[in-house]
Amino acid sequence: MKSAQMTKTIIAKPVLYTLASMFFLTASNAAAIEQEAAEPVEVKTEIVNLDGREILLDSDGTWKYLSSDRYVNKKDGTRVRLKDDGSWQTMGNAPLTSKEQVRTTDLDIKLQKVVIETYKKKVQKNTSVKTQTVFYVQINYSPQAATGISLKNNDISLIEVKDNNGKNYQVLSIESASKQLQPNTKTTIVVRAEKSPSIWDNVKSMEIIFKAGIFDLKTPVTLSQRTLDFVEQDVKGF
Repeated sequence: MKSAQMTKTIIAKPVLYTLASMFFLTASNAAAIEQEAAEPVEVKTEIVNLDGREILLDSDGTWKYLSSDRYVNKKDGTRVRLKDDGSWQTMGNAPLTSKEQVRTTDLDIKLQKVVIETYKKKVQKNTSVKTQTVFYVQINYSPQAATGISLKNNDISLIEVKDNNGKNYQVLSIESASKQLQPNTKTTIVVRAEKSPSIWDNVKSMEIIFKAGIFDLKTPVTLSQRTLDFVEQDVKGF
């Protein structure tokens, strides 16, 4: 009887140890998973300081310089990296956003002028008047661009023209002397829209919107000009 009791005790101890070990491992794994899930994802942000040096901002409230290189902007709008070894490297365009000009890394898009063309035609005793709003936009393609971009007639679906009152004007055509724009080249495109604001519309400005996709743009570009700066021109026909 005594030996049987001892046998039971000997058999029971390994089982208890195994159960305890399993419980400990399961609890440890759960705690590790919970701790991993609770740990915040580290967020780092790169910025350029006022003196042109790159700075890394950590989510823990600390920061550090990424390098001693500096960035400067040339008068022609290009961005240059001044290296610590005394050499320099052009990095593309310096970012710029204004009403009449937008610069991305590869593209410099500038609204040169807006022309209101008026065609007057005599019909018996009356005179019919038709107008078109013409946007002249200069595109400068950076030498650092990797590939060329194409300018197609069907790109008009990616262009929108409207005034400050929200009225849209149908885009009729897009014209360019060059259909393929290679790096380190520039061209002027002409965008025509049907009609123009009348004196009774009280329009203060008009804008042309190039949607994402045209010129390989990743985000839309909006350029605008005051109607006071428009050029008016009579033409012999459209």
